[in-house]
Order: sequence, then C-alpha cells, then structure tokens
Amino acid sequence: MLITEDAGLYCSGGVNAASDLSLHLVERLCGRDLAIQCSKALLLDMPRPSQSGYALLPLARPHDDEKVRDAEHHLSRHFHRDVPVEEIANKAGMSRRNLVRRFKEATGHMPGVYLQMIRVSAARKLLEDGAPSIEQVALSVGYEDVAFFRRVFKRHSGVTPSAYRDRFRLRGN
Repeated sequence: MLITEDAGLYCSGGVNAASDLSLHLVERLCGRDLAIQCSKALLLDMPRPSQSGYALLPLARPHDDEKVRDAEHHLSRHFHRDVPVEEIANKAGMSRRNLVRRFKEATGHMPGVYLQMIRVSAARKLLEDGAPSIEQVALSVGYEDVAFFRRVFKRHSGVTPSAYRDRFRLRGN
C-alpha cells in the first residue's frame, strides 16, 4: 500500500505521494464518490493499492549463511529450468528439510518462491526490452505453462505481463 496509517498519523510514498494521500483522505473523510469526482477533476488516478509493478524484487534480505548464499547463486544461474530442492540440498551438502529451513530463515522465502522471484525479475527485463510475446518470455524464464506464468507474474508484480510490458517497455521497442 502506498499509504500507511498508524494512530492517526499518515505517511505516503512515491512521486505522487501528496496527490495519493490527498485523495485517500478525501475518500476517508468525505466518501468514495467525492474522491472519484476529485480524481477525475484533477486528472489523477485514484490511489493505487500497491506499487509492486514499479518495485524491484528484493530477492533476499542480507544474511551470513554461506551455504544458503551458494544455493541462491545456484538458483540464479539455473532459473531457466526446474531446480528441485533435492538438487540444491545435495549441492549444499545438507538434507532437504535442513536446506528449506535455513533458506527460509536466511532469505525470508522458500526456495520455490525465491526461484519464482528470480524468474519474474528476468521476465520484467525481457518485457522492458520489448519481448515480442508473453509466451516467449514465459519459455525463456522457465515456464512451459503460460497461464501459470501470468498468474505468478501478477502475484509478484501486481500487474499482468502484458500490462507491465505496455507500461515499462523502452520506447522504440
């Protein structure tokens, strides 16, 4: 959420922070209909529920677990294919259960979710560079099921792959 409230204190972020916060307050104090009228009169979008389409994916929080860091690098190098947890655990010299526990503790994510985040990050770059089709992007980042790729992309980005491409594609591509 772009706007946070705690004990009557409001905070907003992003370049449109003042307008987002103003419309949020109008909606909260005067109702949604008036807020929509204001947004139309001022040619503003209503406050967005998230900035996730704009955010870079923070793949992991900083940590000191070298084995997990090696597992992260392995996933980054091989994200274009399925990487079973057993493969990562064997590479790290630990049990599957221990790897999953340590990976989650160190990164804040399960290995499968982390892999999805890497893939979405790579897909974003391809879409920004003007990839010709969503299907090609999905295949390039390791998804054979395009519908599943679209769902994963939207979950992590807040927008569909085509909406992301339309919004962030480099002009001229």
